[in-house]
Amino acid sequence: MRRILTLLAAAVALTGCKIEEAEYFDPTADGYRMLLTANRCLTEEAATASRVMLFNLYYSAPDEERETFHDRYFYTSRIVGSGNEWRIIDRDGELVIRTDGQPLSTDGAVWQYASLRPTAAEATITCRRNGDEAAYDLRLPDDGGQFSFTAAYPDRTEEDGATRYWCELSLTGSGVCIEESMPYGFEKVACETTEPLKYVSTRPKRFEAGALKLTAETDGDELEATAEYLPGNRIAVACGPYSNEYYWYW
Repeated sequence: MRRILTLLAAAVALTGCKIEEAEYFDPTADGYRMLLTANRCLTEEAATASRVMLFNLYYSAPDEERETFHDRYFYTSRIVGSGNEWRIIDRDGELVIRTDGQPLSTDGAVWQYASLRPTAAEATITCRRNGDEAAYDLRLPDDGGQFSFTAAYPDRTEEDGATRYWCELSLTGSGVCIEESMPYGFEKVACETTEPLKYVSTRPKRFEAGALKLTAETDGDELEATAEYLPGNRIAVACGPYSNEYYWYW
């Protein structure tokens, strides 16, 4: 009887207390936010670089074949050129490319380019050839980073008979994302590839494969994380002893 009364007293005491729900805790959340920031910066640069590489196909083609490359890769754009300066004009922006009078795939060729929106700072791509193989050095504006990459131009015939064309880049290097209004309170986010990043122009907002080492500064503290792009729209993020997987929704 005494035991029953004790249990009843404990139950009454509990009903008089307000139990707070536990707050959700994700120890890799900062790493994921660092990855989102770096991914946005890097994919924007990869998207622009891939357009420059596709334009090189147009630029390198004989005059009678340029229309084919325009319709294949730039069918919603207008291309105008004067001397070594060319412009790819779209509804929401303009890409200015300055050639040195020769195709970018020529050994030692150096091209500069800039998007008039949102920035006018110029990036530079330099070609390095080794026989039939070509690699490219990419220097981003404002000390934003340096990368090396190779480019490929796959195509695939669909069931409806149409052929799809795109550009693929494989990038290695390091960069820094610094903006006037950084999301998540970071002062800057730096990244370094630990496995080559695979970029496909038909999926412009994420990489298909690769891995990054990430560091960020916020309120004087430095954060570190790693991130790996996985199949199935997944990303693996690790911070210290903690790791987690996230899903992309685009």
